[in-house]
Amino acid sequence: MLGAVIYKLRALNSSPLPLINGRLMHAAFFNLLHEHCPALEHSLHDMSGAKPFTVSMLDPLGKTRTEHSAWQVRRHDEFIWRLTSLDDDLLRAELTMPLGQTICVGDLMLSLEEVIADGRPDCGLISKHDLIAQARSSPLPIELTLRFTSPTTFRIDERDAPYPRSDLIFSSLADKWAQCDMPATVDRQLIRSLSTDAVLTLWSGQSRRIYFARDRGALSFWGEYVFNVERLEPTARRVFELLARFAEYSSVGRLTAQGFGQTRVAVR
Repeated sequence: MLGAVIYKLRALNSSPLPLINGRLMHAAFFNLLHEHCPALEHSLHDMSGAKPFTVSMLDPLGKTRTEHSAWQVRRHDEFIWRLTSLDDDLLRAELTMPLGQTICVGDLMLSLEEVIADGRPDCGLISKHDLIAQARSSPLPIELTLRFTSPTTFRIDERDAPYPRSDLIFSSLADKWAQCDMPATVDRQLIRSLSTDAVLTLWSGQSRRIYFARDRGALSFWGEYVFNVERLEPTARRVFELLARFAEYSSVGRLTAQGFGQTRVAVR
């Protein structure tokens, strides 16, 4: 089962919070698991390679003001926090967190007010087989629109790649597909070679260095990017669509367990 769950949170105190708060949210997620599912938290820590979940950065619902690269959070301010899972046990844990649970994010304390997984575009549950069936039964895609709602980054050798190259995006998704033991095989090298025919035709976005610690950062991009896939053979177009739909749960690129690479997808 794949799932995207939204937590609605309310601030219990006033505190500044960095705009780029993915590392804090990653820690908050593991603290939740440690409190409620310690065996699961331990197995995730011991797991090598990519982890089968993503967490978003906090997204304010109201008019929380910013100052000096931080949210100036006031008591009762509301936020949403999106979590995804590619693992059944982890998804179950995300769905059953108790309301009223206090979540500590640095010096900020938040109360879990609502758990949402109701099938709206950015949250809900789907089986791995249904995701494949959905792609197979839809009209043959012409365009895949990927909207990166948080900074997205790749690593090539020792350098960051702050641009939406189709080979980086779709081979990254092929890797994540294989790592979470999906029921159909996707050949990463073949995807990479075919990706030159997934042509970027329209885009609206930006790139810059994002700092997620005092002395650590990454060149990143975000925005909306439209890839035309008409040059691909029909079977390949289906596979690229499938990987794009999968991106809503797996996210794209590096640091996805720290809020990077959050993705929304539209198919035409």
